[in-house]
This record gives sequence, C-alpha cells and structure tokens, in this order.
Amino acid sequence: MKVKFYGTRGSIPVAEKNFMIYGGNTACVLVTFDNGIQAILDAGSGLRKLGQELIKKPLTQARLPIILSHTHWDHIQGFPFFRPAYQTNFNIVVYMSNRNHQARNLEEIFSKQMLNEYFPVGIETMKANLNFLEPEQESSITDWGALISVCQQNHPGISYGYRFEYNGKILVYCTDIEHGDTLDPKVVNLARNADLLIHDAHYTPEELPGRKGWGHSSWLQAVEVAQQANVKRLVLFHHNPDYDDDLLAVQEAKCRQIMPNACFARESMEITW
Repeated sequence: MKVKFYGTRGSIPVAEKNFMIYGGNTACVLVTFDNGIQAILDAGSGLRKLGQELIKKPLTQARLPIILSHTHWDHIQGFPFFRPAYQTNFNIVVYMSNRNHQARNLEEIFSKQMLNEYFPVGIETMKANLNFLEPEQESSITDWGALISVCQQNHPGISYGYRFEYNGKILVYCTDIEHGDTLDPKVVNLARNADLLIHDAHYTPEELPGRKGWGHSSWLQAVEVAQQANVKRLVLFHHNPDYDDDLLAVQEAKCRQIMPNACFARESMEITW
C-alpha cells in the first residue's frame, strides 16, 4: 500500500515562501492499494495537482473514488479544478458516509459551489461520468476488495474517519476530529493496530484549550491515539494555516521525542509499506 500527500494544510491554502516545506494546499491524499487500485481522500486544493498527474497516464480501473471526510470548503474546494472531471474517459465516484442519517444531497453541495456566483462554469460542464454516493453502513467491502470501516467524529457539521484494510495492511484516516478533554474511544478503536494513522494535528497542545468547539486536535492528542491504539506509524496532518515551517519543525521535533515513528505530513511525501 502507498499513500502520497498532495495537500496537507487545513482551513485555507497558504502560498508563502515560509510554508513550502510542509505545504500550502488543503487536504488531499492519494492511496494506491497493492492491486494498483487508487482512491483519493478528500478534495482540497491539492486535488488540482493530482488531477494534472492523473490525466497524463491511462486509468486502468473502472471507477476513481474520491472519499470525503466531510464537505467543509477546505475539503472540496479543489474539485472544480480537477481536470479528470472534465474528461469523458473518467468514471468518478464521490463518496461520503451518511451514518448519522442527516438529510443532505452530496451532489447538490458540489453543484452549488460551482454556481456562477462562485465559479465561472457549472458542474454540467464536467464531461466525466460523475456519481455521488452516501452509504449508511458502518463498514463495507469495496468493488476492489478493500474493507472500509467508518467512524463518526466530533466536528462542526460532523466528519468521518475511515479505516482501509486490504491484503493484511491497515490505513486509518482521521482528520477534522475534536476529542475534547479525553480521547474519543471510537477513534482509538478505529485506529487499532493500524500500519499507518493519518490524524488531525491542527493545533499545538498549548493553543488547543482556547479553541474548544472548533473541531480539531493537537499533535499530542494524535500521539496519544496512536499509542493507545498500538499504531505502527503516525503522520500528523491538517496543519494550521498560521503555522509556518519553522513553527511546525519545532512541534515535529517535540512530537518525535515522544513517538519517534511519527512525522508531520509534507506535500509530495510518499509512504509505502
């Protein structure tokens, strides 16, 4: 299994010289399973570069899934710039759990951000075969054989964490999660024995107490989840747009003193196992 980070930032993209090491694009991760099937996690501004790469080589799989943690702007804003969506030879499935049974229309959410009040062309200009799915089940086997399990997370408007199991390997993706005063046991259980955990680390431990209700974690909470869940490797994700490279480097060093097999996500970083 392999993951590659195309967007690591949270809230809003940042384009400044002292944000280049860890990256300025918002959330987007490409997962490649051992059988070659690829899936995209979140559609932040990093999706633009990923799309440019995808159209350069033939897609061998029947469908390209985009799996969303939630639909806040920083997790969907790259979709209007996703070049495969404008190509007739792509079959794209946008997927987000609907375990809480809230009334929503995922296609409408994506369509509205492309109304002419916000964007020059509408979703109808996209020539790919687009499907939007909102399954309610807690776990399911995909059409490429991976088991996906879902965890509803504490976040304004609700977000979802995902666990992917394939060929004896486990990847867990938990961004935009606020644990509160104690860790959410559901998240710890989702991450149990994962080979790789990608976890929200939007705040420093010092800043977190003043941001209650804002829907995010500190890197220290992410480390505690990884330790309690017996995670083999941890990647800290969804960097605060106010945290430049120098600040993140200091925090990463502190993090690694506690958990040496942890790191902060960087754009274009690849992990294979």
